[in-house]
Amino acid sequence: MSDRTALASLRPSSRGDWHRIRVVGGYIAVSAVVVSALFIFKHRHHEVVIQNWKCATATIVEVRSKEIEQVSRTRGGVLLYEVSILAKYVSGGTEHEQWIVVEQPPVTLGEVELETFRWKGQQCVVRWKLSEPDQMIAEVS
Repeated sequence: MSDRTALASLRPSSRGDWHRIRVVGGYIAVSAVVVSALFIFKHRHHEVVIQNWKCATATIVEVRSKEIEQVSRTRGGVLLYEVSILAKYVSGGTEHEQWIVVEQPPVTLGEVELETFRWKGQQCVVRWKLSEPDQMIAEVS
């Protein structure tokens, strides 16, 4: 087979083939634009967080829970708890110790006991806005 014949066999031969190539090319272009836009928005959000938030690595000293609601009151129901941690961290050269509510959905008593066992003594990241230093967020994994 000559080069010219091989090249002719690779080229689309009908209008339908060319249409499929344009459609696939369009999908690829739209996908590239969406991925690029998501990357740009994520990067801008990251820059805003860096400029307006401060963070520190903290050690979880203690874990406590507070009953917040009872679900399905028939036959006892289930009690749900809010979990707080006592975080010890260094910021601005001084050591701080503060109770911080962990941002997560309410949990049952069994989950509280598991989190207490897993989290005590572990490290986490605490973040706060520079404009609101009393409202802290703990990122516990």
